[in-house]
Amino acid sequence: MSSGQPVLHRDIELAAIQEAISHVYAGKPSVLVILGPRGIGKTTLLHAALARKPDIGAILMARGHSDEHDYPFGVVRQLFDPLMGGSGNGVPPATPGSLVLPGQVYENHGGGLVAPDLLQSLYRSTRSITTGSQPLIIAIDDADYADPQSAQWCSYIARRLDDLPVIMILTVDSQGRGGREIVREIAALPYARLLRPAPLCATCAGRLLEGAMGTAVDADVAAASHRLTQGNPLLLHQMAGQLLAAGVSPEKTELTRVLEIGAVSLTETVLRWLADHDPASVDLLQSLAIVAPEDGLETAAMLSGFGQLVAEKAGGTLRAAGLLAGLPAGRFAHEHIQRTILAGMDPAVRDGLHRRAASLLYRLGVPVERSARHLMSAGPTGDPWSVTVLREAAREAAAEHSWEPATRYLHRALAESGDPTTDLEVTAELGAVEMHRDLPASLRHLRTVFARVRAAPQNMLALTPFADILVTANSAEAGDIFTEAVAIASEAPTPFGPDLLLVLAAQALLWGRSAAVPGLLRRLRGSSRLLATPSAQQFVSALALVTGVRGRNLPRTLALTRRCFDGKGVAPLGAVLPLIWCDRIDEASYWSQRVVTEARSAASDTRLVLSLLVRSEVGYQLGSLSASLRDAEEAIRFSAASRAEGFHVAALANAGRALVELGDLDAAERVLRSVDPYGDWHPLVAGQIMDALGRLHVARGRPQDGLRILLECGRRLASAGITNPACVPWGTHSILAYVLFGERSAARAVAERELELARAWGAPTTVARALSAGSVAYEGTARLDMLHEAIELLRNKGARLERTRALIRLGIAQRQSGDEQKARDTLTAGLRLADDCGAVRLAALADKHLADTGARVPGARVPPVRREGAHPLTVGERRVTDLVLQGMSNLEVATTLSISKRTVDTHLARIYRKLGIHARAELAAILNALTTTLPAVPEPGTRPAPVLDLDDPMEYHAVL
Repeated sequence: MSSGQPVLHRDIELAAIQEAISHVYAGKPSVLVILGPRGIGKTTLLHAALARKPDIGAILMARGHSDEHDYPFGVVRQLFDPLMGGSGNGVPPATPGSLVLPGQVYENHGGGLVAPDLLQSLYRSTRSITTGSQPLIIAIDDADYADPQSAQWCSYIARRLDDLPVIMILTVDSQGRGGREIVREIAALPYARLLRPAPLCATCAGRLLEGAMGTAVDADVAAASHRLTQGNPLLLHQMAGQLLAAGVSPEKTELTRVLEIGAVSLTETVLRWLADHDPASVDLLQSLAIVAPEDGLETAAMLSGFGQLVAEKAGGTLRAAGLLAGLPAGRFAHEHIQRTILAGMDPAVRDGLHRRAASLLYRLGVPVERSARHLMSAGPTGDPWSVTVLREAAREAAAEHSWEPATRYLHRALAESGDPTTDLEVTAELGAVEMHRDLPASLRHLRTVFARVRAAPQNMLALTPFADILVTANSAEAGDIFTEAVAIASEAPTPFGPDLLLVLAAQALLWGRSAAVPGLLRRLRGSSRLLATPSAQQFVSALALVTGVRGRNLPRTLALTRRCFDGKGVAPLGAVLPLIWCDRIDEASYWSQRVVTEARSAASDTRLVLSLLVRSEVGYQLGSLSASLRDAEEAIRFSAASRAEGFHVAALANAGRALVELGDLDAAERVLRSVDPYGDWHPLVAGQIMDALGRLHVARGRPQDGLRILLECGRRLASAGITNPACVPWGTHSILAYVLFGERSAARAVAERELELARAWGAPTTVARALSAGSVAYEGTARLDMLHEAIELLRNKGARLERTRALIRLGIAQRQSGDEQKARDTLTAGLRLADDCGAVRLAALADKHLADTGARVPGARVPPVRREGAHPLTVGERRVTDLVLQGMSNLEVATTLSISKRTVDTHLARIYRKLGIHARAELAAILNALTTTLPAVPEPGTRPAPVLDLDDPMEYHAVL
């Protein structure tokens, strides 16, 4: 800092300087030693002292430098050169080992001139300068860098100033070499004073930044800069310069950027200082940058090859310089310090340190993942040991469900490896890991491995990591691969173990490819381990699915399913669906919750998707439509993230189906139209999406389109051997489509076939669904009988949605038969159940027919009792209607009231029921009428003709 700038936070030091000057006027000597770390402002104080010199007198100035440390009397020559005419007066320049002064006698001592009485001669010269009490200032900056001869002269002169008007001012780096000796010899003199400039306070730091940057500095920025630089003035100045160069203003909004730039500036400056006098600290700092933050100074010292004492000393230096925090030991003061150090290192040196760190940590027995991270940071070498470490780290990461780092380690191991056998093993491990987060990548690895298996069947074991429903259910190609693998394994001359054969056969069964399975089972007959291993459990799960979709043997399907559940309570994901088909909905509900919990803990995107799909199916069967939709929507998000296309289609089907029941047909159409229903999906997935889309067409009043896609759905399922109506109820939905299309005879034929298939399967819910839907194709007593039987079968089965549908159909059929009282009771039960399920469309239909019977039920569109002047809507419902009448959409109403759109939909459905309307266009008129008079409750039988014509199938089933 130049003398023209203000000296901040130095009142004590400036007072000491002023006192020393006053002593000189009195003819007394003073020695000031300004001691402190680099950048603390020692030179600034020296310039401040020189600026306050007496009006008369002389100044001898010099400055030490590390490059001149080996030049004898180099500093002394700087002091006296001006007096000897060294600046252009013909005096030869100083060279190592020589000093030429006028009037002195020199002796040659083998390569250099040395004056025996030089110190005494220089002392006399100093006294001669002060003749006549003329004050003298001897100022030496960075005296710790002085050569030994000059340092000896300083001590010699300082001890002999008793009667001379001389001020000697020395600045000494407290961390520099040679400084301690000078301080020890001079500080003990009675006229010497040791000044230790303290770091700037936060206020002064802010003032310094403002002066350097020429603008106001935010208080938070000043405080953070002060903490970062520890109040070191030089570091603050350099930080200000870097901020100006980067165009960053010292405002609070730029605090993060200010700290980044400050940390970089601090690191670069301190590294330059340390490189001059403490290379060991630089080495330790680089090693620490490699191993931090997991490891500290102790590990860094081992990596650098330093002992404990050297490491402790270097650590103290680094803490004093502001690069390291106090505790914990080895923590950098700012994250950008470590980054700056690493960026400034030679790449080869950095890679070498990373590899050495990996080896050191592996030998120390720390978690292998830390060694693997160092190998990942270094360049590849093709070292087999590196491959071993990376694979071990990947296994540990996978065991903790850390799929992303496991993937990175295996990718690097594959790049490092050059051995074909190792390549095959690593590829299989990589496919097993990527199965949980990136299914297309896993399938690519499966192709690679199977190509090797074809060429060399002895490598068949490499396929086992891919043998999982997560892969197979999403890819027809995977099904083909495992089917071919079963054939190869069955024909291999050297028999494979039962575990391998079972997992391969399980995957083939998932696609219905079971031609080779009987022969495989014959080979395994008599094996005591057949049903005692996870591979056998996987096979039995697949066998239960295949048996279930054929729809011919419910007891066998249920028995196989229950054998999949082991004593630990863990079940394969595929084993839950047969429980639903077998009408064990309570068990399925319990296990669906368990598999979702386990999938979340495993952090597997694909496993979570399948688990959510299973739970969504359970929720739908239980009539928990909102819960089913939530699970489906979450499954959509995770299947998109993991690119599990098959599961994504299934999730869209579940969501669309729930939205249809919830009455949001527009949303259902957007969801179901976003995918090609005729894609190469698993037959069950294709059946689900086509069935959901067919139902949407029917609900939209497009029975011809719905029938076309439902029949294609049935054709595809039948070709895959899936004939169980419990799996995909496309047949019951096609009955409605036929009726709406005017083909009652075809509808009856389908109804008979569906009922036959349902009774062959034997699950009460499936039979009840066939009866309920089939009743639509019949009239009179036949319809009533079928619906009564359906409702009886659904009693205590938990299938609330199917029971709701059957009750409403029965109530409408009872109205048609003229039994108004029974119709009211039945429709009331159906309406309440529909409200519980959230089935908006079913509730609206039940409410409409109830109103037309003159029924007065709680929650119906017309309250049973109304006080004079009372409004039929609640306060919350009126808030919704007010916003709707302002022209807001349902979504805008939800946003305004901070509720979900689904809640708004439910509110409006209830409002429409209460007010006896069917669209928001009628809302304004009826509410305006309510503000003047409330209509009286109509008597039974006085209502106008129903809006729905019970003899018109199109209207009768439009909302079913």
